[in-house]
Amino acid sequence: MDELKTDHKRATVLAAALATFMAYGYKRTTMDDIARAAGLSRPALYLLYRNKADVFRACVEVKMEEMRVKVAGCFDGRGSLSGQVEAALIEGILRPHEEIAGTPHGAELFDVNHEFSGDLFLAWMTTIETEIATGLLAAAEAGQIGTASGHVSLQEIASILLDAVEGMKMRTPGIDVLSRKLPVLVRMLIAPLET
Repeated sequence: MDELKTDHKRATVLAAALATFMAYGYKRTTMDDIARAAGLSRPALYLLYRNKADVFRACVEVKMEEMRVKVAGCFDGRGSLSGQVEAALIEGILRPHEEIAGTPHGAELFDVNHEFSGDLFLAWMTTIETEIATGLLAAAEAGQIGTASGHVSLQEIASILLDAVEGMKMRTPGIDVLSRKLPVLVRMLIAPLET
């Protein structure tokens, strides 16, 4: 029972903390701000998290799990495989990027994320790649796609897709341009596999 209450408190804290970080940025947000937003005393917050960096990392981990579920849900068998892969890339990369970039402190949050959660970012990229590869493999087993030509595995195709999107994200001036290029990339890599 105590564990359930603690989990509920943590979820409440993280929801409040995420909203606070988005509104005020990482630097301006204090543990007192987070405690107040969560309806806790500051000492009670410190019983759950050591410091602001721990709270931030926990927020990133929660968002990653929410996004993983959304990415996996894109491979529900409805629509073309190209459409499913495109939806997974949107849910896993574009939408989170848009949400953070659309806040007043988006640039700062990206910087802080790399500073405190760089390992989580790499884990997230691996997770998206795995979910896409799993979706491709399920499609291959269902006979919806053939195997990749030239001895390129479906896992490698998922990896190439992710690398390409991340590279385009770095070079593209705005997310709207990337949104237009993404379907082209997916069609180039996935459509030839579809039967």
